[in-house]
Amino acid sequence: MAYNGDLTWGDLAYKAGQYAQNMISTLNESFNQYNEWQSFRAGRTNAQIATALGKTETEIAEMDACFAAMKELYDYANNQTPSQGDRFYSMRKFS
Repeated sequence: MAYNGDLTWGDLAYKAGQYAQNMISTLNESFNQYNEWQSFRAGRTNAQIATALGKTETEIAEMDACFAAMKELYDYANNQTPSQGDRFYSMRKFS
């Protein structure tokens, strides 16, 4: 078996390292933002948050789903829980 791409092993290792660092950093940052979002939610309903932020309840629910999906990916990456479903769907709304 041979790798026939245009990149050397060193190039591939560098790219893999960069992707891994970016992914780990992104997951850690999203976990911190998830915690801040949960702290902000603290017993508030979607209606209360929507009123306070000038958004619709649907937008608040979508934001909540996005942060929940990122938390699941964080947990999955840390081998804490299995992931099921299309978590990218909830994040695509904000990408």
